[in-house]
Amino acid sequence: MSKFADIHCHSGLHPFAFKVAGKNRNNNVWDYDPPLDRQRDSKYPEYTQSDFTTLAKGGVKLIYVSIYPIEQGWFNPGILGKGLVSDVAAKAISRVPVKFVNMVQADDYRYFDFFTKEYHFLKEEDGRTHRIDGKDFKYVIVKPGEDLGALLQEEGTIGVIITAEGAQSFIMGNEKSIENGSFSLEQTLSNIASVKKWEHPPFFVSMSHHFYNGFCGHTRSLPSPASLLLKQAVGLNEPINDRGRKVIDCFLGLNGFEGNGPRILIDTKHMSVAARLEYYARLRQFNEGKDDADKIPVVVSHTAYSGHRTMTSAIIWPDTAEDKYKASGNFNNWAINLCDDEILEVFHSNGIMGLNFDERILSGYKTMHDYHRKFTKPDIKRNSKEVRQFWAQQMIDNLLGIVKAVVNADKVPAGEKVKVWNMLAIGTDFDGMINPGDGFITAGEFGNFRQEMEALLPLQDGIDDLLMGLPVNEAIDKIMFSNAFDFAKMYYTR
Repeated sequence: MSKFADIHCHSGLHPFAFKVAGKNRNNNVWDYDPPLDRQRDSKYPEYTQSDFTTLAKGGVKLIYVSIYPIEQGWFNPGILGKGLVSDVAAKAISRVPVKFVNMVQADDYRYFDFFTKEYHFLKEEDGRTHRIDGKDFKYVIVKPGEDLGALLQEEGTIGVIITAEGAQSFIMGNEKSIENGSFSLEQTLSNIASVKKWEHPPFFVSMSHHFYNGFCGHTRSLPSPASLLLKQAVGLNEPINDRGRKVIDCFLGLNGFEGNGPRILIDTKHMSVAARLEYYARLRQFNEGKDDADKIPVVVSHTAYSGHRTMTSAIIWPDTAEDKYKASGNFNNWAINLCDDEILEVFHSNGIMGLNFDERILSGYKTMHDYHRKFTKPDIKRNSKEVRQFWAQQMIDNLLGIVKAVVNADKVPAGEKVKVWNMLAIGTDFDGMINPGDGFITAGEFGNFRQEMEALLPLQDGIDDLLMGLPVNEAIDKIMFSNAFDFAKMYYTR
């Protein structure tokens, strides 16, 4: 069986919510709730996508599990307000119990408290064995400096690396204290310092997520009407502020924070273009003249290709314009996705990027329109080969859009261009409240994804020039597992 790795998923999010809410089912990360055929094209999946039983069945050996204290913005819609209607809508979208929804809505909800609780929830199953299909499986949470290769050689062992989604995770506050600026920066910095002393500190953290967190702006990630109902406009597209710069320095151990513990890398997914431009400029200065192992790499954990040449050109037509996405072709043209100049920033920093499996992030309006015209619900329900090929091709289009940005770059030496294949990985965002492309909707279907990739990748126009001598199977091995493994070895477990 092939090995797989995923650098961004939320295996703990839903079972943690169920356990905290006192539920007697779906409250363990090994609980198996596979999709029914009729659920394959659900907009809000009612099944688990990356529970550890599914991971074991799917041949996954390494997983970067993102801890996410849910932002209050999800459950406090500006129009619906709090109450039964809001509870029912939030539960339908998020698939968490109403009791947990109410906990997040409460005035005493604190992001850092729930971040810490989810970490300890994941530790409860660390090293415990479970019998699946006649074989023993367990997961082991990886520590900095641990021998990752030796750990994963053990049959039935899944390596888990902790990451974090959103710098709000470190705030001892909530949406209200962020919006009025009353949360303590010093307490936040102290929380980061304490987390760095954990047995398993996060490998990386995204500075932004769906809502403003008081440190830097975010990009639009939600379609209408959700983006309006959920007040995503607050802080949208803002740059990094002084608090954000301090927090970044604290994560990275720079500018007065040297020696404060293991470096926590920055995941630039969801950051505004203004924030990303500033951050990349700072990294270029730090990384200049350094060997790869000494650089601060750019992480974009779950992403796709935008089709834009530059980040600044991506925002000339604002994402808030409702006709922007409707004018898109094969790729989602919002600034949340990667542009050519940004891809080069990741490449030069020896960074990594994960392919998001969310169908809307992967696809422009025309592609989605064509898909729904071409395939019927029965086609999707039975997951026909044609449906799988459609989504495999869409994923290949996004991957090759990224590859071409490096291969076609005049300033990248010819002998260096093949290294673009070293920065591509899977970053599904499974169980992160996404709608995955219908062909591959859980980690148990990674094998099908690989099979379609192996069949389709050699057929792509100009593929020999893009592979630059790299065998097809080796390129696919890198995307499916090796790059995620090598990146962790270089920057987390060395």
